[in-house]
Amino acid sequence: MKPTIEMRTPKIAEMIEVIHTVATRGNGTNENPVRLVHQYWDKKGNLLAENDEY
Repeated sequence: MKPTIEMRTPKIAEMIEVIHTVATRGNGTNENPVRLVHQYWDKKGNLLAENDEY
């Protein structure tokens, strides 16, 4: 039996300022195709999140 997930209202929602970059990654092989990677950084240069769809 799978447990059910209860959806709840977020405790905090706020607009923040981040730096969004799009970088090319990969060498073009089947194992490592060329793709675009979205990265989100704070103003101090810390990587907050990365979306690499491969």
